[in-house]
Amino acid sequence: MIITLVTDQFYKNNNGTSVSSQQLCRELLKEGHTVRILTVDEENQTQYALHERNFGVFNKLIHSQGMQLAKPDNKVIKQAILGADIVHIFTPFKLGSRTIKLCRKLHIPFTVASHILPENITSSILLKNSKIVNRAIWSVWRKSIYKKAQHIHCPSTMMAKQLEKHKIKSNLHVISNGFPSDYQMQIEEKPKIFQDKIIIVATGRFSREKRYDLIFKAVKKSKNADKILLILGGKGPLLKKFEKKGRKLPNMPVFLGKYQREQQLSFLNFADIYIHAADIEVEGMTCLEAAACGCLPIVSNSSRSAAKQFVLHPQCLFKHGRAKDLASKIDWWIDHSDKLSQEKKKIADHAQNFTLAKSMSLYRKMFLSAIDEHKKQA
Repeated sequence: MIITLVTDQFYKNNNGTSVSSQQLCRELLKEGHTVRILTVDEENQTQYALHERNFGVFNKLIHSQGMQLAKPDNKVIKQAILGADIVHIFTPFKLGSRTIKLCRKLHIPFTVASHILPENITSSILLKNSKIVNRAIWSVWRKSIYKKAQHIHCPSTMMAKQLEKHKIKSNLHVISNGFPSDYQMQIEEKPKIFQDKIIIVATGRFSREKRYDLIFKAVKKSKNADKILLILGGKGPLLKKFEKKGRKLPNMPVFLGKYQREQQLSFLNFADIYIHAADIEVEGMTCLEAAACGCLPIVSNSSRSAAKQFVLHPQCLFKHGRAKDLASKIDWWIDHSDKLSQEKKKIADHAQNFTLAKSMSLYRKMFLSAIDEHKKQA
């Protein structure tokens, strides 16, 4: 098949949507499909390059959240979608709505993904709890994107329920973004300098909704604070602030910055616990990767976080936004080290429900369903 992937940002893998689109592209190419990428590209990495939209003084804020937004160009969009068997649109912004409009006009089948919640945007401007603002964003997305799509990819059941809640009645396909086969539980000893420490890992973008602030507070409140060492991987606008907070802990955290996959596989396999404190999470890929490696995840029970699906034990869920409860869950697992080792194996086995191979099978079914329905309606 010829498959066009449409996303505002593809080549900079500093947010979950970019990483997901890159992973899907790689797997489709492995299967022998032709993949076209329609995205922002200033370095001629794709034939279908778009310029970035200029928001003036707001550019810095958008970039700080790991985002770029594309300036739609009808000529380039048509080049990318003409002759495609299926067009798959990742982001619900202006590029997505323009692509849908042209797909419908040119009678080209398309599917849409739902990778972003309004709160992912409003949290950066301190409005994540504003029902009026979040509903307004949902209203725009529903009219311009979701109501026009017959098939929508949802990375989690939680995301599908969000769409249903906002009266979107398309065919909703719950498909995990999946993890590659090299993420697996392996026996790896802690480095000698860490052997007397409880290693707790957290990875992802350093932004408000990821709630690293809770992790720092919880470690300080833990009765085992002097034994705990944090390993934090990622980058983002709050890095300097978190480095400052880290200096107040008994053990200065290790900030890895932008880490390589080999590094990640290593620290997830020798770490004791992984913490996913995010308020807002469409799926939680870093949490899934940790689970696949048998690194026990402790996760927020936030109603807007799908990462809860990767845990099995009640002591792996902490009360949303409560550092004291997170500290108590950390201490419980440290006090029950025998159960910790048992749960690691259970979590790794549970993660096998979300493999990339299973996800690719479901993607194919979704694409073929959209193509078949389009032919019947022609």
